[in-house]
Amino acid sequence: MYFFDFKMPAKTLCIDGGAGKLGKVMDKLGGSRVLIVTDEGIRKVGLVEQVTGGFDRGGAQVVAVFDTVPPDPGVSTIEACAAVARESGADCVISIGGGSSIDTAKATLIRLCEKGDLLDYEWNEYFASGPILPHVAIPTTAGTGSEATHVAMITDEARNRKLMYQGADLTPRVAVLDPRMTVSLPAHLTASTGMDALTHAVEAIHSTWHQPMTDGLALQAVELIATYLEAAFSDGSDTFARMNMLLAANMGGIAASNAFIGIVHATAHPIGALCHVSHGHAVGVMLPYAMEMNLEYEGVPARYKKLAHAFGLQVEADDDVTASRKAIGRIREMIARMGLPRCLRDLEIPESDLEALTDEAMEDRAMMVTPGNPTRDDVKALFRRAY
Repeated sequence: MYFFDFKMPAKTLCIDGGAGKLGKVMDKLGGSRVLIVTDEGIRKVGLVEQVTGGFDRGGAQVVAVFDTVPPDPGVSTIEACAAVARESGADCVISIGGGSSIDTAKATLIRLCEKGDLLDYEWNEYFASGPILPHVAIPTTAGTGSEATHVAMITDEARNRKLMYQGADLTPRVAVLDPRMTVSLPAHLTASTGMDALTHAVEAIHSTWHQPMTDGLALQAVELIATYLEAAFSDGSDTFARMNMLLAANMGGIAASNAFIGIVHATAHPIGALCHVSHGHAVGVMLPYAMEMNLEYEGVPARYKKLAHAFGLQVEADDDVTASRKAIGRIREMIARMGLPRCLRDLEIPESDLEALTDEAMEDRAMMVTPGNPTRDDVKALFRRAY
């Protein structure tokens, strides 16, 4: 018998040009004083104006723009964003960007609602103690799927460690999937964020918390990524490919936030925090090596054979392990064709850092749903194979 808790996003708007038509949406949410949370690059390419230009159809107005979100936002970023929100009297938030901007908005909502230190709420499930500001999330990358999840990842700068915040109250009220918001994304970022989306789907499949609803979303996400990631990488103006990648990231994010992430993220988090490597590159490197490691654990090859089918591979006559290796090979082919890093050496990580990376990975909560309960020696060997 199954027993699980499954969280879905409140509302998803999937529409070409939808990001520029939010005036009435904000009115329905009861938001009139909008704080925009984004980064400098997004503002420079005009995507903020693309969103605010649609406010003429409602009563919302922008009272502040926080556009200094870094690639790996830390606690200090959240404090600064919360201060801007308080000073401006914002009563709603729109995040525009990748996972960094969306997660910054989520964590800022905690800081605005609760007293005390943001660190008090890490890892344990968060329940708002009072009303939380409505949040509309508009992704400009097809990677994290954060616009549809109840999870936020923030860096603790003091400890060089990733913090996880989770709770249904953190799920944005509205997620807007608009391919026009992603067409300016450079090819290399399209590739790396796409690998993040793929990793979420794969981790949902091999997680010990996987269940039928997450399996369905994850497998559909893999099928879309297999079909459309390289098309979006090759031609950024292909809005059909862009839309399908947004859908894949959204579904992969929902799957992973419910089934939880595993050893790929547990090893990638310290790579990002200690070595300052982008998350997409970190998970992209670790994914095939971790999948190979997981083949020795009962039940995983059968799940990976389903991945092979989602990739469109002919594996009907293959045993589970053979089919799994074909799926892993397909991922490596994608990585090579898009020119992504293939090993830790490509990321210019010193071999001397492997011990510290292993220690940090073993402390990561994502290890708890990893198949086989790998030991420290297992994780150290994984890092060495990936090196």
